[in-house]
Amino acid sequence: MTINKILILIFFGFLISLSACFKDNKLNEKEFAISDTESITKIIMSDKNANVITLKKEKENWIINNKYKVWQRQIDYTLGVMKDIRIKSSVSEQKMDFVIQNIATTGVKVEIFEGEERIRSYYIGGNTSDHLGTFMIVEGAKEAYILDIPDRHPGILNPKYGIEGIYLNETIWREPITISIPADDISEIKVDDLINTDQSFTMNISDKILTNFVGEKIQMDKRGYALFASFFNELECGSYKPNLKKQDLILIKKIVITHNNTTDNLLIFDKTETQKSAEINNTEVKNLFASWNNSEIVIIQKNIFNNVLITLEEIKE
Repeated sequence: MTINKILILIFFGFLISLSACFKDNKLNEKEFAISDTESITKIIMSDKNANVITLKKEKENWIINNKYKVWQRQIDYTLGVMKDIRIKSSVSEQKMDFVIQNIATTGVKVEIFEGEERIRSYYIGGNTSDHLGTFMIVEGAKEAYILDIPDRHPGILNPKYGIEGIYLNETIWREPITISIPADDISEIKVDDLINTDQSFTMNISDKILTNFVGEKIQMDKRGYALFASFFNELECGSYKPNLKKQDLILIKKIVITHNNTTDNLLIFDKTETQKSAEINNTEVKNLFASWNNSEIVIIQKNIFNNVLITLEEIKE
């Protein structure tokens, strides 16, 4: 066999192996779900409004945008979604171009990493007209699909990734403030009512003394001291409102809790009358706002904080 024939055989052998390599690495247009979500170390999501959310696992905790601790309940939920999503059906040929164009215009890109290796990259688009599925497409693919999570309703996936409409919201991922002070550690609670001053009071838990806003002692059942102190354990606040400033609201109460020789400050705010009148939806769940130890403004629900917002008259009863 001549040297030229040998070289030709080697060349064709190289082409065959290269072809096989390309075939093995061919883009899988149907690959969305991840069976082993424990291996995920980073998630990057970006919308068409230049909002970017980077979720990074650091030991046992997740951090968002290198700033805040991620709410464990939210990340666990989303990882579960990434594991359970399935292709419900293909997009019809008649609608394919429209769906892909819509995803290109308004879709949210999701990139998932295992270490430094990107193991998934896809776009989340809009929802089907029956709200039982969401249009998604693998990056670089030519066909979009309708995905859902079997046996779960509603079928839309956007909110399960922390997407509001077509935009990302960092606050959804932030760990909420939880006020958790054991009742036995509290020595004093001082409540200043800025709206009804005569409802202000100081409760000395250690000595079981209740005084009103001018320092007069008020009679109260001895069991009420420990009960009131217990209300400051496991109080979970709602989402952050970083665009809402304290000066935009009305400060209605200031609560100072003394425990273990330290003090914590809880400021309670309400909307102005102008803000209330401008509201379109008047829901039954009444929301107030709070700042815990000079934090950003967060939402609180009255039904959760009702016991700590009690008035002096209600305590005396």
